[in-house]
Amino acid sequence: MTFIDGHVHTPYCPHGTAAPMEEYVKAAERKGIKVLVFTEHAPLPDGFTDPVPEKDSAMKRKDVAAYLAEGARLRKEYAGRVDVRCGFEVDYIEGFEEETLRFLEEYPEAAAHSILSVHFVKTGTGWFCIDYSADSFAEKAGESSVEKLYEAYGRAMDKAAGRPFGELNPPVLGHINLIHKFRKRIRPETDPINWTGILEKAAANGYVLDFNYAGLRKPDYGETYPEPWMVAEAERLGLKLQTGSDAHAPEDVGRGYTR
Repeated sequence: MTFIDGHVHTPYCPHGTAAPMEEYVKAAERKGIKVLVFTEHAPLPDGFTDPVPEKDSAMKRKDVAAYLAEGARLRKEYAGRVDVRCGFEVDYIEGFEEETLRFLEEYPEAAAHSILSVHFVKTGTGWFCIDYSADSFAEKAGESSVEKLYEAYGRAMDKAAGRPFGELNPPVLGHINLIHKFRKRIRPETDPINWTGILEKAAANGYVLDFNYAGLRKPDYGETYPEPWMVAEAERLGLKLQTGSDAHAPEDVGRGYTR
């Protein structure tokens, strides 16, 4: 079995750490991880305003060339020791498909190592980042309902599962049930999302699922993304899973894998 960490961030992430990309590769080598995939948050599409207060959800457009160049350098430097790949974590944002596709067209090689995720949903008062904080999630739910936030996320994830970017679509669907991040603190009486339908659509479109260990580190969740019953359903459908730490610091590379 080849150990892979397919979801890794870098110093180009404004809400991560300043540790150099090479430190992540060194951590992977120490832990016996043979494949390391950098998936920095792609720049948000033109015309979309980051809804979080710090405006730090994604890397800056001006840093993309340097990020890819460092990934290429590390791939060459560690050849035969760690298979270093470089892609993006791309956001599916409804209504910004054309802008996102133009970005993917600029970087087709990186697109092949990328993840498609949903972090932003549209509410009655504008765009909202569903995983920013438990307090903001509770506040936004109080404006309408938890169910409305779940429903908005479910619609967006269902569209993402439809492989909206064709041949350039990222092959991995990221932390599919990220909306559950704060559910120990706030949750709907019944989950309105048709998770099985989303998994079926992902399977039909040839996705690999991000088996993301970061959920184990979240105090208001404490499971992997996807959670165990979803993993069983994915396996029934023939969906492959790719392990990822969602590391935002070198010490998190491969973290939780023994679990």
